[in-house]
Order: sequence, then C-alpha cells, then structure tokens
Amino acid sequence: MLDDDTYLVSDNSLNLVTLRKNNEGTTSEDRGHLEEVGLFHLGEFINRIRHGSLVMALPEAGESPIPTCLYATVDGSIGVVASLQYKDFEFFSKIEERMRKVVQGIGGLKHEQWRAFKNERRTAKPCSFIDGDLVETFLDLPRENMEQIVDDLPYSVEEVTRMIQTLARQLH
Repeated sequence: MLDDDTYLVSDNSLNLVTLRKNNEGTTSEDRGHLEEVGLFHLGEFINRIRHGSLVMALPEAGESPIPTCLYATVDGSIGVVASLQYKDFEFFSKIEERMRKVVQGIGGLKHEQWRAFKNERRTAKPCSFIDGDLVETFLDLPRENMEQIVDDLPYSVEEVTRMIQTLARQLH
C-alpha cells in the first residue's frame, strides 16, 4: 500500500502496477473497483514489496522524507519505489523523456519499449513511473549530452545534476 487508496503490486509478467480505489464511483460496486494508474515493466519477478528505505532519514534543510517501498526479486535484486511530489514527478519525467532520446538502449532496443507494460492480453506504454536508473545515467554523460538534455529547460546542467544527486542521496 502506498497510501490509503493506492496500492503497488507486481504480476507474473514482470510488471509493476499501481492501483487506486475508485472513491468517486456512484455505486458501491464502482467504488469497489481498483483503477490502474501506473504501469511499468521491471523485467524481474518480484517476490516481496515492503515499506522501507535503504537510507536513514536524516532531517536536512529543505528536504522532507520521501515515502518509499522496497522490493526484492527472485534474482536477488533490491529496488526502491518512491512516491514523488507532483512537481518533482513532472521534472524527472521531462528528464527521463529527454534521456530516452540521447541514451541508446542495449542492442538497439528503445527504452520505452523495454519498460512498456506487457502481459498475455495486452501491451501498454509505461505510465506514472520514472526509471530512476535511466535518470541517474545523466550523471555519467558527457557534458555535451547533458547540455542537449537540459536545452530549453529553465535549469542549468549544474542544477539538474544537483537535483538528481539530491534525490539519489535521499533514496539510496
């Protein structure tokens, strides 16, 4: 559970999904349904999701703790899912979108294709998730690629670098 109305689940098709209670439904049956609000192909089978953090929450000036869940996969990976404030989500979504245009996927596979939700019935674009691993690769890019990504954003390369480093420090 991410909050009282939002749930984080995984499926046997290696996806993460967020579901939200339909509190605006007109009937009790409608209100009993869960709506998909987030889709993301992780590519690993998750066997446990728990509230928790990889870092101790230390109060720092201007930084409030970010709610997080940890997951563990059958392959031994540990990952973090964080609930970002809307403005932060919008910012990192823009960076991720621009990163997809600059960073090539392994074997020529497009990043958005890899992260697309897939199961035996359908495929859908990833939504309401940000791939933090992709965003963090910004820190390893050559300066010219960084400038290309922040071009026409109201932020400098240094500001974007600082924001990514701050989020990474808060999460792991």
